[in-house]
Amino acid sequence: MVFTADISNSGITLAVFTEKGELIFRSDISTDKSRSADEYFIMLSNIFSLHGADPKSVEGAIISSVVPPLTNTFRNAAKKLLGCKPLLVGPGIKTGLDIKIDHHYELGSDLVANTVAASALYKPPFVIIDLDTATTFTAVNANGELCGVIILPGVRTSLDALSASAAELPYISIGRPKSLLGTNTVDSMNAGIVYGTSSMLDGLIDRLINEFNTGDIDIIITGESASRFIPYCRHEMSYEPDLAVKGLYMIYRKNRKKYK
Repeated sequence: MVFTADISNSGITLAVFTEKGELIFRSDISTDKSRSADEYFIMLSNIFSLHGADPKSVEGAIISSVVPPLTNTFRNAAKKLLGCKPLLVGPGIKTGLDIKIDHHYELGSDLVANTVAASALYKPPFVIIDLDTATTFTAVNANGELCGVIILPGVRTSLDALSASAAELPYISIGRPKSLLGTNTVDSMNAGIVYGTSSMLDGLIDRLINEFNTGDIDIIITGESASRFIPYCRHEMSYEPDLAVKGLYMIYRKNRKKYK
């Protein structure tokens, strides 16, 4: 089995695959930089037990992290449980990507994993939208080159910032808006975040299609809250909830010799 972990600022996605790449289980836990390696060890052990999987059957592991203070803590916990030191996506790791940006090291390892998986599943050109702490658009052109990224505040980040800055606006859960125009504060905020985010997604997709000048392009969307917004978007999108962990599995396969 192969263990993968995608550590983002808002959560950690764990997944275990067979050697052939079949997903055995996926689990999501919160990101907490205050937790110790022992605490994460206990959490990981309980998750394996919950899914009836033996951690000692894991032959290899790989981690993507955009939370540097947590990286080694989590890596040590996984090593202690699995008995093998996880690979870390970063410099020196083979990805097979043709990256055409100014500084390769600035590209988040989560975006690398997303693009590796999308490149195996879709033909270029395509755009990957990831709705997380930040909302990102990763563009791959007709030549298969990762040619650029758009980064903007994430949905939850934006909504929480609004509530924190405006004394009379409460913290709310994102739900299905009753209508475009709200008739109370909560409904108005819900309409704003759902219709506003969907319109932003459609607008940037339109601009990217014009930028590529190749007609329609595949739009791939992932991230914890992605499914909430797809019904409100004009553009057709392919929802890939496991994109990052699939990409991590593929990266592990490309680096097995180094791992061994």
